[in-house]
Parts: sequence; C-alpha cells; structure tokens
Amino acid sequence: MYFIDNQRRIFMKQHVIEDVNIMPQLDRACGLDMHKDKIVGFISCKDGSNQEFREFGTYTCELKEIRDWLQENDIHHCLMESTGIYWMSLYAILTEACIEVIVANPVHIKQMPKRKTDRKDAKWLCTLLLHGLVRPSFMPDSTQRIIRDYCRNRLFYTWQLNRIRNRLLKILESNNIKLRSVISSIHTLSAMDMIRLLAKGVTDQEQLLNCARGRVKAKKEQLIKALDGTLQTYHHTQLQMLLEDYDHVQKQVDFLDKSITEIISEHYAQAFECLDSISGIGVKSAEIIISEAGKDMSRFPTADHFTAWCGIAPGNNESAGKRKNTAIKKGNSYLRVAIVGAAWAAVRMKDSYWHALFDKLRKRMKAQKAIVAVARRLLKVVYKTLETLTVYQEKGIAHFVDLQAKAALYYAAKLSWPQTDNI
Repeated sequence: MYFIDNQRRIFMKQHVIEDVNIMPQLDRACGLDMHKDKIVGFISCKDGSNQEFREFGTYTCELKEIRDWLQENDIHHCLMESTGIYWMSLYAILTEACIEVIVANPVHIKQMPKRKTDRKDAKWLCTLLLHGLVRPSFMPDSTQRIIRDYCRNRLFYTWQLNRIRNRLLKILESNNIKLRSVISSIHTLSAMDMIRLLAKGVTDQEQLLNCARGRVKAKKEQLIKALDGTLQTYHHTQLQMLLEDYDHVQKQVDFLDKSITEIISEHYAQAFECLDSISGIGVKSAEIIISEAGKDMSRFPTADHFTAWCGIAPGNNESAGKRKNTAIKKGNSYLRVAIVGAAWAAVRMKDSYWHALFDKLRKRMKAQKAIVAVARRLLKVVYKTLETLTVYQEKGIAHFVDLQAKAALYYAAKLSWPQTDNI
C-alpha cells in the first residue's frame, strides 16, 4: 500500500511540473496594446528604468515605424493580445525583423477591472512579459497558415453552396415540383440536370426523364408526377440566376480542393496518410486537422493539452472537495466541428471499437454528450498518430471488451485492498 501511495505522489508531482509552464524572465521587453486604429507601445527594463510610451496608427507605414522603434531600443521580445485580426499584419512585419512576438489570449492576461486605459494595458503587457507570466498562443508556420486559410475559405463556400441549394429547393417546392420526394438530394447529377432544363422553360417529359441516372431511372412514373408543377417565367429567371451562382461557387470550391491537395502532397503527405487510416476520418477531415493543428505535436505537452486546445476537454469546477458539472471549454471551433463529425462517422462503423464505446456511454448520458466523449478519445488517437507518424490499426469490438474486463478486475482488486490511514 505504501508503494502504491508513493507512486501516486510521484505521478502527481510530475503532472504538476508539466502543467506549470513559466517563460524565462527578460531584462527588457515591450507591450503592445492593439486596436483597430491605434496601437500603444510601452518599453521598460526589468528594474523599471528606461521606460517609454509611444502611440502609433495602424497603416502599414506606421506598423513599420513600430518595427524601427523596437530595433532602435534594442527590443527582441514583445507581447500583444490576439485582438480580432488586427494583430496579424504587425506580427508578420515584426517576425520578419527577427523580433520574437508573443501573441496571447486576452482572457489569460486580463488585469484588474475598472482600471483600464490603453497606456495601462500596454504597461501591464510589458510587465507580464518581463516576468515570464505569459501563456503564448499557438502560432502556425507560413505553410500551415496558407492551407488553413484555404480550408476555412472552402468551408465558407460550402456553406454558400448549401444556401443556394436550399433556395433552389424552396422555389421548386413552392411551385409543387416534388423532386425531393423522389430523389434523395437535389445536388445529385440527375436532379441538377432536370433543374437546369426547368430553368430554361423545358416542359417536355421525355427530355426531363432522359436526365435520370442510376436508380432514378426506375422511378419514371413518380418523376412524371413530381415534375408537373406551376413554374412561371419569372421563376425560370430566378432559377437561372441561382444556377449561375451555384456554378461560380462550385468552381471556387474545386480550385481550393486542388490547391489544398497540392500543399498536402508536398508538405504533409505522410501525416495525411496516417490520419486517413483512422476510423471515421476521411479526406476532408484529415485536411482540416492538418490545417488547424499541423503535423508537429511537440507544441502540445500531452494529448490532454491537445484536446483542451481543441475545446472538447471538460473543464474543472471543484470547490470544497465537490466536483460540479461543467461544459466543454472554448477552443478551435473548426477542428472541433471536424473531429465531432469524424466521431459520428466512426461510431456508425459496426463491430468497431468506437461503436462499442458509444453504445456504453449512451446508456448513462445523452447522445450529444457521449459523442463529445468519443471525439475526445478520437482526438487523442490523432495526437498519438501524428506524434509517432504510424498508421492506425482498428482493433475492433474485441479490444473494447478486453479493456472492460481488465478494468473490472482492477477495480475488484482495488476494493479488496485493506484500508489504511498511512500516507
């Protein structure tokens, strides 16, 4: 029993050391308080000497003045908040000048309320940086920033495609064109070809039925009824406008798909192959994971840090020895959506480990909560896969049953241990 308690103490000590991440203290630093039209800078030494305040605008020429000001004062480290998107241009200019820029989450560096001015904020940032009391944000490299922008833009264009499809469907349904009742989705090739003919005013049944492909050919009688609607001339104009928008947006999505594929094959081929082997993670999910997290997992001390950064790790709410329910933390929303979607795909795979895990969790919690728990474990697998760059092997439901049996034996043995007060 003493050996077990001693091992527990050693583990807790190591865990605390990993959680405490203190940056080295500096002799001289700068704090930059960012706004849309104004930047306030404060320079100081650790002993409080050589202090200087300066205010700058936010045009590019004025951002370069900040760089020159820092170089004149021999400043190699500065701290700024990640305020919206205003920090990005200044970050690029300063890093090009070999100045180490630390971008911090505003939530982590708030100072006392009701004592806030721009000058006090800049001074507070400088003080935190001088004493190493800053938790730097994750900053991707240039290649990852490119693929991240491409993946996010593709997501926005995909949302736009869905809005156009919904608008097309609304016009058709309002005129009693019941394509959706016969064909599973209107963005199939068969449905889109029929809609293009309807937009041109074609009412000939043979022409419309010739657009049918695959299983839709066996539903000709239903299609004849579904395509008999009340479209008028101005409806044809609306459909043509929406179809032009649809083609343009689809062209943009295709271009982004091609650009993302080229970057993946050039810089992230091995990591992509490993991610694609994980249950539930497809091509687009793997691309989003790489674009948001990269392939270097050394940025995150442990898999738990990675899941917390994503925003699917449960928070802590403990007081007086009692633990209360908490929601998941805020994190990278793009990665969270991708991994939760991958988790839904994984649990739908029969005879898989993830399907068995979801069924077990579903018995004692809601499906939405259970899928987040599955997503957290799946993200830990992603962390391990990218850390070791090994292909994932699905062990199936037998592995889950084996783990449950081992856990039951462990807890049965633990309950049989004699209780002691020795620490």
